Amino acid sequence: MEMNKELLKTLITQYGSPLYVFDVEGFKQNYNKLHSAMADYYPDYQIAYSYKTNYTPYICKLVKNLGGYAEVVSDMEYQVALQIGYTADHIVYNGPVKGPLMEQHLLNGGILNIDNEAESERVISLALNNPDTHIKVGIRINTDIGANFISRFGIDVDNDSMDKVVGNLKKRPNISIVGLHMHVSRARGIEAWKRRIDNILSVADKYIDGIPEYIDLGSGMFAEMEEFLRSQFSVPVPNYHDYAKVVAGTMCEHYKDSEIKPLLMTEPGTTVVSRYLSLITTVTGLKKVRSRLLAMVDSDIHNAGETCRMMNVPYTHYHIGNGKAALDHPDIVGYTCLEQDCLYKSFPESVSVGDVIEFRNIGGYSIVYKPPFIQPNCAMVAIEESGEVKLIKRKESFNDIFQTFIF
Repeated sequence: MEMNKELLKTLITQYGSPLYVFDVEGFKQNYNKLHSAMADYYPDYQIAYSYKTNYTPYICKLVKNLGGYAEVVSDMEYQVALQIGYTADHIVYNGPVKGPLMEQHLLNGGILNIDNEAESERVISLALNNPDTHIKVGIRINTDIGANFISRFGIDVDNDSMDKVVGNLKKRPNISIVGLHMHVSRARGIEAWKRRIDNILSVADKYIDGIPEYIDLGSGMFAEMEEFLRSQFSVPVPNYHDYAKVVAGTMCEHYKDSEIKPLLMTEPGTTVVSRYLSLITTVTGLKKVRSRLLAMVDSDIHNAGETCRMMNVPYTHYHIGNGKAALDHPDIVGYTCLEQDCLYKSFPESVSVGDVIEFRNIGGYSIVYKPPFIQPNCAMVAIEESGEVKLIKRKESFNDIFQTFIF
């Protein structure tokens, strides 16, 4: 999405700086591209959008209108999905510490993946108290996919934990284990995804009676991205068709002789949303501290999201400052009192007070991860396909932050 200076100035005048800008058309095209790549190999494919990544209701509604499910990990997120209009059977409830609405979700026929033994005991208790209700559940499994760390999530299939949980669930005549789930962060390569699909299908064959209703592989795919960002990765960056060939292709082969096919799900968050949210921020001051050059902006590292903490994100620099002073290649730093609040190290241009920088690819773990620390969060607008600008989150106020405190 291209923004000219006139549009930029209009947005800042009307909604202030900093400001989030969401690209609706880009998001929809990317979503459909991922879905098509998978469905070409395995038609029974479904996206369940990860609310924890960015639960902006406007975006969640877009996903629903595109036919996607909601993937939630808390009662708060679950209530967002319900308010948007989802029914329980199109909501996937994951997470290691599920809230009191877990039981309601199961009784309403929702999709739920047990993370640990304590949750399996809650399911068994629910079944005992509702003997005339058939309860379907899934299990999040933990297997080695070569991620070079041990994930803390799911039930270990390499010791007796899985046997114990499955055995206890199957003792109840009104409980059925109908699906498996796996999600491992920081393992985005093709080989890790190959091991992910192979491992989960092996576990499904061993523990699920008959054909599962679904196989849910979580998230962790590389997204479509600008070359500036792609060039910073030290490993090959697969595209959607690369993933689809391995994941959906393996599903197709595994169940080729089955009349009834399991639903294949993935739960993309950053994969579908990151590239399509930008942060507009204004340079408020310049200074030199010994050998370090600094340009202060009116946003912070939390506004900029997860990717910005790991690498330099793509940007557009609008030279609209007063030009009275400038610094070459400063660090772009935020308004907080944290030493680590740096949005971009050694910015490769000369910066003046009043300049505006658009940081892109910040849609994941930014707006939902921004704490009420020092400043309330900023507004968010969507640029729709027609070019219309729509406010989808107003700027937060003092009262928004302090209404729950007792003065």
